[in-house]
Amino acid sequence: MAETETTLDTIRDLKRREPFTPFKIVMTSGQKYVIEDPDALAIASSQLHYFPRGSGVAIHMRLTQISSLEVNGEKSARRRKAS
Repeated sequence: MAETETTLDTIRDLKRREPFTPFKIVMTSGQKYVIEDPDALAIASSQLHYFPRGSGVAIHMRLTQISSLEVNGEKSARRRKAS
């Protein structure tokens, strides 16, 4: 639980950063989502919802399935795999 909270805190910080810098959310499946618009990212208690402009789709990400975050190609947070 604490790792999820740390990841969530980092995402909140990245979302509020001025000036905003795009970042990637890497899922345990290996899928990567580039967050290019902080206003299109909604944070819920256990999920993130991202609505990329012009795509007509919504991306839903469970916090427990986030592997890491990348800013400028560098990992800024890493979650350990559950055993």
